[in-house]
Amino acid sequence: MVEQRVDDGGTRQDAVQARWTARVGWRETVLLVLGLLILRIIYLVWLSPWELVADEAHYWEWARRPSLSYYSKGPGIAWMIAASTALFGDSEWAIRLPAAISSAIAMLVLARLTIEITRDERAGFMAAAALALIPIYQLEAILMTIDPPFMAAWVICAWIAWRAFSAHALGERPWLLWAALGLAIGVGFLIKYVIVLLAPGLLLYAILRRREVPWNGRLTAGIALALVAFAIAITPWIAWNSQHGWPAIRHELGHIGAPGGDVPPQWEQPHGIVSLLELLAAQIGVIGPPAFVLIVAATVRAIRTRRESDRWPAHLFLLSVGLPTIGFFLLASLKTGVEANWPVSGYLTLLVLVAEYSRGAWTRGWRWMLALGLVTGSIVAFPTAWARLPVAGDAVPTYRVVGARERATEVDALRAELRARTGLEPIVIAGAYGDASQLAYYLEGRPTVYDAGGYVGRRGSQYDYWADTDLSDPGLRGRPAVLFGQPAEKWRAAFEFGSMTTVGERPAVLVARGYGGPLPPGSG
Repeated sequence: MVEQRVDDGGTRQDAVQARWTARVGWRETVLLVLGLLILRIIYLVWLSPWELVADEAHYWEWARRPSLSYYSKGPGIAWMIAASTALFGDSEWAIRLPAAISSAIAMLVLARLTIEITRDERAGFMAAAALALIPIYQLEAILMTIDPPFMAAWVICAWIAWRAFSAHALGERPWLLWAALGLAIGVGFLIKYVIVLLAPGLLLYAILRRREVPWNGRLTAGIALALVAFAIAITPWIAWNSQHGWPAIRHELGHIGAPGGDVPPQWEQPHGIVSLLELLAAQIGVIGPPAFVLIVAATVRAIRTRRESDRWPAHLFLLSVGLPTIGFFLLASLKTGVEANWPVSGYLTLLVLVAEYSRGAWTRGWRWMLALGLVTGSIVAFPTAWARLPVAGDAVPTYRVVGARERATEVDALRAELRARTGLEPIVIAGAYGDASQLAYYLEGRPTVYDAGGYVGRRGSQYDYWADTDLSDPGLRGRPAVLFGQPAEKWRAAFEFGSMTTVGERPAVLVARGYGGPLPPGSG
């Protein structure tokens, strides 16, 4: 029997609550998730106007060169894309299929965690629905960046950790759960390193609940087992980085602006309270004002009622998993740039509180969240259609949605012209890894494209570690080239060419002959 909770809103609200609870349970949650997954697959295969964004194209480049790990991330996303494209081909929808599946997994596991914590199947449905309505999660369900599988891994880790701590509090020895937790965190680490921020939150929970969750030999052994499983899971990452001088460490140091990072000095900008306020505003935007308000209200309510509520142990777990991650990135924004999507994993377990505290299907906050979710969902799905609307259309960044295919067509025309004039196969060099990856995908024949980012003042990339994209290869010398994305002065300062002509300004496109390789540092 699904547990029903009394709402303070009166008998009418109680009646609505009772009717809603009677209709919604685990079966409806599964149907919701499967229905959304089917709709998203139909959308990706036949309706999506999205061309591959830079990160998606770059991860596709990784996938067609399988490895134990990569420059900036573990191998998880490349392995998933490689598996999907091996089955369905190198289409845009096949590259993105793991994102839709990951989103469905995250919704189901979040609902399961909510039900186990609240003992309320309606709350489980509401948690899954909230995840589907939040703008940033809507976008992540259709674009294959590292975030969709990472979100699924985060929720899975939280669910396993809750079950492990609960079993330990009952005096059991949940060895399998601890091992599964370490393995799950390790798999999440191979997708996105932020998963390690779970550890401080789980440790905080264990310390704060040490009376109910005694810190004894069983808990110590369980944590040790989790650490061993984690170490085993990340061995591919360790093996690759140890062979290549630990570029992943330099990349993460660059993210936080620390010494030894890979961020060029000219990229470093002062940060402080303004950066913090900008990140807070960005969080409201990507989460959506209604959901953000509900999350804050649910968090405050859980903390304020902790002395009276028998739900506090569960609430403390949810807060311990979510708040440290959000807090970490808010503090980090005082020192370095923080992207809006970096803290969003911290909100996932807080949605359990929102679902538990919701009363009835049509409270004002949920109505606003539903309305905004429908609008943002349509914008995410059909941005080019929205861009054609007066006034509002100007705010839609269609340059992120389309344009890569058109740019590749222009570059193909230049390649054909150079090939006809010189009798040699032109090489294509881009000034940033994202441009290089999009060209590699959309150019005719999908040739090797070279990234010169590390030569023209940008941070390095995975292209610097592949033999077939080495710009110092003597076999490239003497060939004509199409140069994309940087002005002529940067190309002249970094490379030797026999001649160079600018043919486009925005973005900068140049054609050159007599490629002579990279110039020695400082010679330009």
